[in-house]
Amino acid sequence: MIAFEFLNKLEFPVISIEIFNILADNMKVIAPTGNSREDDYKCWHDAVSSGLQREERQIILIKDNDKIIGFFQYYTNTDTLMMEEIQFKTEYKGKGIFRELYGFVFLNIKTDVKFVEAYANINNVKSIGILEKCGLSNIGLNKNGRSYHFKGKYEDLKKWYEKRSRD
Repeated sequence: MIAFEFLNKLEFPVISIEIFNILADNMKVIAPTGNSREDDYKCWHDAVSSGLQREERQIILIKDNDKIIGFFQYYTNTDTLMMEEIQFKTEYKGKGIFRELYGFVFLNIKTDVKFVEAYANINNVKSIGILEKCGLSNIGLNKNGRSYHFKGKYEDLKKWYEKRSRD
């Protein structure tokens, strides 16, 4: 049974390698860095650890029974939901979990959000397509030129979810 829960931030050091491995396994196909896995882990761990110091930055764990099969890392500011990472183990992709995740997000996120933003690696055709289907528009490249920056209205994302839920 698929379930979603917010990460207890004090547990991040204990499960960080487990969720990083999901990310690394996906990214080695989409956007390999050329660095060692250990170097990528250290860089990712340091960035996420410092980010989790802020209350508005959260990680939702995606579980099949008690086994972590994915995660969603995001933060909110005054009016924007910034989707940073949505990662699933390969064998769980295409099973409707993405849509279920958004049901959980909409029930648990602050209500004054008006916009949604995300980045997708320029080589990640699947993520680009998903973001476009969710109502986000490509507004340009990030600073390093390796990812597209997407932005859309939070209400359009909710409409996508509600339409998909009725189908």
